[in-house]
Amino acid sequence: LILFQKGQTTTPPPFEIFFCFGEEWPDQKPKEKKLITVQVVPVVARLLLEMFSGELSWSADSIPLQISHPDLKDKMVEQFKELHQLWQNQQQMPPAQPELG
Repeated sequence: LILFQKGQTTTPPPFEIFFCFGEEWPDQKPKEKKLITVQVVPVVARLLLEMFSGELSWSADSIPLQISHPDLKDKMVEQFKELHQLWQNQQQMPPAQPELG
């Protein structure tokens, strides 16, 4: 993701997870020809990709999460806000010049 954000690779990292049930996989058949496949998309991975590609249309400060007792979700939201702030700060920095050497 970092290499994609820096422009060092042109393709975003894959974050989808595919499961196949009832058949051997991987094999010669494409996943579209399998009887039962499930695609799982981790929301955090998709949001990070959208954030770094500039497609994120909402602010991390607008996440309406209020939980009585702090738990893992609270920590994830705080980490996401920190990543968003780092990304915003990085967008304001001039591009790094390549080292001669």
